[in-house]
Amino acid sequence: MRILHTADWHAGKTLWNRSRVPEQEKVYAEIVDIARREKVHLALIAGDVFETNAPSPDAERLVYGALAEMIGAGIPVVVVGGNHDNPKRLAALREMLAPLNIFVRAEPQRPEAGGVIEIRAGNELARIAVLPWVADQKLIDICQLMGPEDEWYTTYSENVAAMCRRLAQSFSPDTVNILAAHLFAFGAETSGSERAIHVAQPLAVSPSRFPTTAQYIALGHIHKPQEITCPTRGCYAGSPLQLDFGERGQQKRVVLVDVEAGQPASIDSIPLASGRQLREITGSVEELKNQAGAVRDDFLKLIVKTETQIPGIADELREIFPNALEVRVQSAQAAETVAEISGSKPLHEHFADFFRQSRGLEPAQEILNAFHTLELEVANAADQT
Repeated sequence: MRILHTADWHAGKTLWNRSRVPEQEKVYAEIVDIARREKVHLALIAGDVFETNAPSPDAERLVYGALAEMIGAGIPVVVVGGNHDNPKRLAALREMLAPLNIFVRAEPQRPEAGGVIEIRAGNELARIAVLPWVADQKLIDICQLMGPEDEWYTTYSENVAAMCRRLAQSFSPDTVNILAAHLFAFGAETSGSERAIHVAQPLAVSPSRFPTTAQYIALGHIHKPQEITCPTRGCYAGSPLQLDFGERGQQKRVVLVDVEAGQPASIDSIPLASGRQLREITGSVEELKNQAGAVRDDFLKLIVKTETQIPGIADELREIFPNALEVRVQSAQAAETVAEISGSKPLHEHFADFFRQSRGLEPAQEILNAFHTLELEVANAADQT
């Protein structure tokens, strides 16, 4: 059986208010084309299909359009709920999409209630154990939902590992056995673009506790493509686009898995070509200007190093680099000034100094007024607590 593993589409995500719909449309179409070309028997989307729990119409159009293409190609799809997805919204589609061989699992389910999905391809029967994101505030309810265990544990990570093993109890030597989960595996390398609260160490599940009977573990949640060390083959497919500057330089991919009952899985990465690159460029004003012709349509983060403040330099560089999403000025003079800040000056005046130093511009009066108003509101709130 040949399986395509992808994850973390984050449909609808913007970058500094720049729409990425055209890129998302292209990369989802590329993934469908790979699935067709490689004649896969099953596609797995391991969570965070959408960026928010209230996706825009454009985001829904892109995702459901890609799923429709998979239906047209005769490729079953398993969709796993992630921490960014709205579980109720996804679950509402489950019954409608199941007859079309699109199997949506928005929340953890017991094996007999849909937590294990069977897919047949030729002579092979695959059992896909599916564990969507387990919200820590719902952990006790989900443990009760999953049914009796020899013992449930006191920590989040041990309970999530136990859920994986519980789902894997349906695996057998005569079936292709896959675990698809959206979780944080201890030791996985993050990109900084994931929600920090959801990659905290208390939520990290030890890969050594994953079921040994799984032939492949298809993971979502971490955006950097990587294989993890565990009792079997397991991978984060990673996000299909560079979603934030923490992902710059990453080659995005899908994972192709070939596996048959009773045999170890073999895996291969197929690089994705769609999407704009994210680049961070550091240098003096002249060094940055000299690179203006080499950045193509990349999205940029510029860090300008100067000895003294240069009024208007950020706006000047944005004229030269229209795809610069952030221009950060680092001047030795500004650093010295910041070091001399005392506590006697009002906070809004410190803000005005910071604005001048970082932007090389005088702050507009409405910006100063807004900051001063916010300062007063915070002070009043503190007095009332």
